[in-house]
Parts: sequence; structure tokens; C-alpha cells
Amino acid sequence: MLSPTHLNLRVRQRTGADAPLSFTADCLTCCGWVGRDRAALQAHIDELAHLGVPPPTRVPIYMNFSTYLLTVDDEITVVSDRSSGEVEYVLLCRGGDVWVTVGSDQTDRDIETKSISASKQMYAKCLAQECWPYGDVRDHWDTLVLRCWVTKDGARTLYQEAPLESILAPEELFARVPDRRPEEGLVLFSGTIATRGGLVYGDAYDLELEDPRLGRSIGMTYRVTILPQHV
Repeated sequence: MLSPTHLNLRVRQRTGADAPLSFTADCLTCCGWVGRDRAALQAHIDELAHLGVPPPTRVPIYMNFSTYLLTVDDEITVVSDRSSGEVEYVLLCRGGDVWVTVGSDQTDRDIETKSISASKQMYAKCLAQECWPYGDVRDHWDTLVLRCWVTKDGARTLYQEAPLESILAPEELFARVPDRRPEEGLVLFSGTIATRGGLVYGDAYDLELEDPRLGRSIGMTYRVTILPQHV
């Protein structure tokens, strides 16, 4: 049996107080094709179709991966110059407790044309070290904003930006998770939003989940290092 992965995070309360969170991840699930707006969802499907990625047969999709892929490190390694990150909200669920943070599902775009799940199993799933109790943001969830900036050859540009009203909410994702065991620690990546100008194979990614209502945000930055190959 595979060992779970242990994550040490900080919980930022609505009151401003911080508390440590030691979270045991028994399951890692990544969602896909989660847009509420059918036109925006089709735009993302079309975006990947240009790379040869086949369209989904159902929406949303749920893919299970190894929990050892989870990391809060600020650098990850890849073996191809055709991988990219994508900003997502991330839910950490244990029993009746749910926390939310921001993360990125690094994906190999060449392998994705052959197998979506294989392309995502190849690389780390990054998440910020801070999180919020979901109950602190549930009443204004749709106003939260996801953003991602990408750095390529020294130039940093806004890559993705959308309010959470554009993708499925946690309750909708939870209701469809196959074979979920509430007593296990589940890390659920929400699925992403469309890019502003097409996929970029970045050298670094800056992720942000903003709460305009309470005037705060969670963020992280990670770099991508391509490992040299001698084959």
C-alpha cells in the first residue's frame, strides 16, 4: 500500500490569526473541463486541440494521481521543454473540514496528446504553503479571483485571470467525485481557466488566489528546471 504524503501548511483565519495545519494526503485528484460557461470551456478544449489533445468524452473529468507529486517547493524539475503550469484552486478535505489554497498542475504537453493522465502523472503538483478555511470564503466564493503570471526568457506577463464564478464551485466538484471516502485526506485540484493568449512553456509561474471582499490573497512562485538528458 502506498504511503500518504504529509503537508505542513499555515491556516490564515478570517480574523487574521494563523494556525499550523498538518495535513495527511491519502488521495490526490485533479479535475478537468470545469468551466461553467460553455463558450469558455469550449475555448479551452479548442486551445488544447491545437496541440493534438483529444476532447473529453465527459465533463468534468476526475483523474487520480500519486500523492508524492504534491509539493510546496519553489522549484520543480522536468525532462522536456514542452511542459506548462496552470493555476487552479486547491481543496484539502478531511472529514467535514475543508481548506482552500492555490496551486498549479504542471503538465507535459507532448505526452498529453497521447494520454492526459500520463502527462499529469509525470510532474509535480505545486501548492502554496498558506490556506484559508473554506467556511471563511464560502459566502462570497464566486468573487474570488485566480491569476497566473508566467516568466519566459526574463519577461513576466499575465497568463491567466478569471473570477471563480467561471468554473465549478467546490460543492459541485465534491458531489461528482467517484468513490470518495470522506474519512481520507483528499487534495482536489479544481481544473484551470483559459489562458489569455495561448499556452506558454514558462521558466517560472506566479500563482495567486485573491479575495477582494476581505482584501487578501494567497500566492506562490515556482521555477521550472529542465534536467539535461544524455541518451
